Amino acid sequence: MNILEVGNTIQAARLDAGLSQEQLAKFAGLSRVTINQLENGNLDEIGYAKLLNVLGILGLDIQIQPAHGLKNALSIAARSVSTSYRDTVQPESLGQILRSGIVPPIYRAHLSTLLDEIPLPLVVKAVKEAATTDVPAKKIMKNLEHWAHEWKIRRPAFGN
Repeated sequence: MNILEVGNTIQAARLDAGLSQEQLAKFAGLSRVTINQLENGNLDEIGYAKLLNVLGILGLDIQIQPAHGLKNALSIAARSVSTSYRDTVQPESLGQILRSGIVPPIYRAHLSTLLDEIPLPLVVKAVKEAATTDVPAKKIMKNLEHWAHEWKIRRPAFGN
């Protein structure tokens, strides 16, 4: 669910409850402008506690569930890291590299791209897909952190 969907749900619940934006804002301890921006999906940040308060007033809650649409993350990651390079890394090879902690020289630039540029949700999902009972995701994350340190990747997510 994105912020616009949350806002639409809040607006519908507010109207069903017979509340104006001003009333909901007063009940929640927020400004009417904040409620308006929230309902229109234009609010950059509200904070979890404030959002829960608004939802609670309206009898709504947040349900956490796995995100949809990110299937075959290893394939997507392999394709993404291969975009700028003549040699392409296959999903199976990427998984093996992640598990083994050994990067063939031909794929070092690819792994550097994975660490530096690939969206973190995709990296995490690819790690989960690559993990096995013998090589858990935690070990793969340690491999990523090791490479980031060794190659001086400056992405805060990997401890640099």
